[in-house]
Amino acid sequence: MSNRHTISQTSPDARRGITVDLLNRGAAIGRIQLHGMGRQRDIDVVLGYASTEDYDRDPFYLGSTVGPVANRIADGKVALASGTFSIGINEPSRSNALHGGELGLHQQLFQPSPTSDAQSLTLSRQLPHLSDGFPGNRLVTVRYELTDATSLQCDFAATTDRETVINLANHAYFNLGGRLADHEFRTHLEHFTPVNEQSIPIGTIASLVGSELDFRQWRRLGDSVLDHNFVLRKDNKLQKAASLRLHDTQLQLDVLTTQPALQVYTGDGLTAPFSARAGICLEAQAFPDAPNQPGFPSIVLTPGRTYRQRTIYRFTELSDH
Repeated sequence: MSNRHTISQTSPDARRGITVDLLNRGAAIGRIQLHGMGRQRDIDVVLGYASTEDYDRDPFYLGSTVGPVANRIADGKVALASGTFSIGINEPSRSNALHGGELGLHQQLFQPSPTSDAQSLTLSRQLPHLSDGFPGNRLVTVRYELTDATSLQCDFAATTDRETVINLANHAYFNLGGRLADHEFRTHLEHFTPVNEQSIPIGTIASLVGSELDFRQWRRLGDSVLDHNFVLRKDNKLQKAASLRLHDTQLQLDVLTTQPALQVYTGDGLTAPFSARAGICLEAQAFPDAPNQPGFPSIVLTPGRTYRQRTIYRFTELSDH
C-alpha cells in the first residue's frame, strides 16, 4: 500500500494546473503545487517534509487532518450524558488536550479508497471505542477533490455508534512564496472568541472592531502573532472565511467553509527543520473547548447522524494593477 498519493487537475487550455500529494498518515496534505500561476509559475504553497518517514516524527501536525476534536480541550475533560471522559494532555504547559491528544488523527494511518481517480482521493479510519479517550466506535472519512485547476475541496465525515464529540480540521501551513511578514491577510468575519492564559476561550464572543485582530480589511501580517479563533455565521452554508495574498508572487488563497469558526495560527512555534513563522494555518473547524462551553455550538455526534463539513482552498492570480 502506497503511503503517498497524487491527484492533479489541469485547466481546459492546459495553461494552469494543480498537483496535490496526500498521505495515509493523518490523511495529510503533503504538497499543493501550483502550475502556471503567479510570478514563479511553479510553486509549492504548503510546508512539507522531504520524505514520508519524516511525518512519523512530526510534532507540528503538518498538513494533517486533526481530531477527533481539533483545537484545545481544557484539562482534557469531555462531559457527556454517558459520563466524563479524559483525553491525554499533550500541551502540559497549559493543561490542555490539543488536536485529539497524543493519539490524535494526525498519527493515525488512514486507508485509501480503491475507487480513487486522478482528481480525487478518499481516506478513512476506524476508531475503536475509547482508543483515544473519546467514546464511540467511529468511522472518520476525508475526501479530497480537485474541483478545477485552482481549487482543492476537503470533505470531512464521521459516524458513531454512541454519543461522542467530533470536530475535524486540516492543519496545513500555507506560504505563497515569501516571508510570512510580507503576506497580507483578510478575514471576512466580524467576531472572535477571547481566551485566557491557557488559550482556552472564556466563553464570550467579541467584536473584532478596535482589536489587534481586526483584519476585516487587507493588512500586512508583519509581526502579528495569531493563534485565535474567528467566528463565522451560524447558517452552516459554504462561505468565504479568510484570504491570504502575496504581491511578490501575485498569488492569493481564499478559504471557504461550512464550519462555524476559523483558527488562524501564524506558526510561531515552528522549529527545525522549519523556521518560526514559515507558514500560516487557516484551520476551519468548530469552536475551541466546545464540549466545556455551553454557549458555543455543540460538537456532539449521536448514532444515526453523520457529521459533515466542507472546506475549499481556492487559489487565484493577482493582476499587476
